[in-house]
Amino acid sequence: MFEPPSGTRTTLGRHHTPASDVDALAAGRLTAGTAHRIRAVERGRRMLMVRAVAETARECAVDAGPPLPSLDIALDLLLRVEQARPDVVVDLLEHPGTGIWAVRVLERLHAGDKVPHEGRDGLPLWAELGYLHCLAAAAALRSGTEGTIRLPVREGCVALPTLGRIRLPAATDHDRVRTPAVATLRVPRAGSGPAVLAAGEHRLSLPADPGRPSSDWQPVRRAAWAPERSAPSLVLEDCDPYRDFRAQTLPSSSVSLSGGQAERWQQLLGEAGELLSARHPQATELLAAALRVVVPLPAALRFRTASASYSEAFGSALISLPPDPVELAVTMVHETRHSVLNGLLHQLPLCDTDSPGAEDPLFYAPWRGDPRPLSGVLHGAYAFAGVTEFWRVERRALSGPAADLAHFEYAVWHTAVGEALATLRTSPGLTEAGRQFVERMAETADAWPYEPVPEWPGELARAEGADLRAVWRARHTRPDPGQVRVLTEAWRSGADPGTAPGVRSRLRPDPRGGLPDARAELRRVRLAEPETLLARVRADEDASSRPLALAAADVALLLGDAARSVRGYLDVLTEYPGLPSAWAGLGLALSAAGRPTAAHALLRRPEVVRAVHRQTHERYGVSPDPVEVADWIGRNPAVCDAS
Repeated sequence: MFEPPSGTRTTLGRHHTPASDVDALAAGRLTAGTAHRIRAVERGRRMLMVRAVAETARECAVDAGPPLPSLDIALDLLLRVEQARPDVVVDLLEHPGTGIWAVRVLERLHAGDKVPHEGRDGLPLWAELGYLHCLAAAAALRSGTEGTIRLPVREGCVALPTLGRIRLPAATDHDRVRTPAVATLRVPRAGSGPAVLAAGEHRLSLPADPGRPSSDWQPVRRAAWAPERSAPSLVLEDCDPYRDFRAQTLPSSSVSLSGGQAERWQQLLGEAGELLSARHPQATELLAAALRVVVPLPAALRFRTASASYSEAFGSALISLPPDPVELAVTMVHETRHSVLNGLLHQLPLCDTDSPGAEDPLFYAPWRGDPRPLSGVLHGAYAFAGVTEFWRVERRALSGPAADLAHFEYAVWHTAVGEALATLRTSPGLTEAGRQFVERMAETADAWPYEPVPEWPGELARAEGADLRAVWRARHTRPDPGQVRVLTEAWRSGADPGTAPGVRSRLRPDPRGGLPDARAELRRVRLAEPETLLARVRADEDASSRPLALAAADVALLLGDAARSVRGYLDVLTEYPGLPSAWAGLGLALSAAGRPTAAHALLRRPEVVRAVHRQTHERYGVSPDPVEVADWIGRNPAVCDAS
């Protein structure tokens, strides 16, 4: 229930999370009862956030005005709607844009942006606060509650969350296009005519059916994605100004999907829904209960589908236009799992964050190029458990190159989830509920039947796992300088590597190393579209920061020319001796060339091989052969068996 702007406060009750919810969610199931409890918590959070916006603005003597009336006017209208149609207010509270807006505005208020001037993206604070008026206007329209309210205009558009947006005709004044900053919406008594928006000299009547577009009205796009009639449709959100939580500046209000783009999205969503319903019933149930909004992003290159979710936008997923329904389906599964876990984390903590002053440890996560906190490992393990299950089933339903790719994805993520679960199970940073959640996840993963992977995809998957870890170590770990100096002297003196001392490495995150290495993408091209491998590399040459010689060595490696790839990586290291990808690539190439000892050192401890190579050059003025250094270190168990 909304709290009136004055009078008694409403006290929110505590939410109880049964252990059965934790067990079900860990296994990827979202029962009706669990979904109800998660949504209740999300509504409670949003209610408190809206209240916090109003109270913080009041305490800071900031209001939506002068162009707009007091925030209390919007709250009063919402309260009136709630008394007549509580379901409408519930839906607006659950709208992902409401959470994104509240976080953004609270950040502005708490950061000292307490006067109604323009913010970092040129949007005045009063206009951002005015989104609450837009929510109230949408509530009035949906419920047929009579009222008049003024609304902010941005880029010639007025947003009505969950309904759509109104485009105002632009007026010209001496060759300048101008639009009013504020419009007034009048919602008549139910059955007495259309709602009318007045903006300057313009009067626009809204259609009686808000789902029908007109020249001035763009309704929210909805897409039926699942064959089951009971499954709710998805909103294809390209109207709401608070649809993209990633951007510091709000998405343009004047840009939306074209008709062709919308049709393509709706087609892909329908095909992805059919695929999921036919072969992934549990994932389909999860999506039907949790996913309500897909925010379309521009198309990306094959195997670079972008997606994201946000803890305060439960039920929303940002997804770039994928190349096919299979990619869309697995991306929806992935992001829905993130969203569901966010909902659970709003009920109870799974990671222990109550250690004041303690530094949050970071860990290796195979799906990321940067070190992740324990919560990030947990999130990724849960999302990729769903991805693993998806590919486990799909690889039996596909054929040809598509099946090879599915086998590869299954093998990569099955191993990655296992590694992450091992990290989580041995970490003291989980709460009791967190340990229960991880153990149930592990039981589900252990129950996956052993299914062999064909030789070629399996070989590439093993190379992928070794590559990801080696590049990560080369980017983010630094060996002890004193121990490297002793090891370098031992190498220079020709000492027996079996008697040389070990070297410890410490985590030193490199902020530039956040993206996975490009070879991960090229392996997928090699499997699914081998004929396009060379063209793909050439297409990326102008936009990529990777040396062209490195791309050539990568291609040689993936085409099975081990000798050429070894020479290529050595050439790269001559010019770029610190490049992590080249050191890891050399390890893979040496493994393919039958040099297991050197390969072992480069894939297990690339940072040590690189450090000895560098120090030899700096102290003695010569650059040793990287393969010789790696071969010597590879015969040193004190180095290669340590971490």
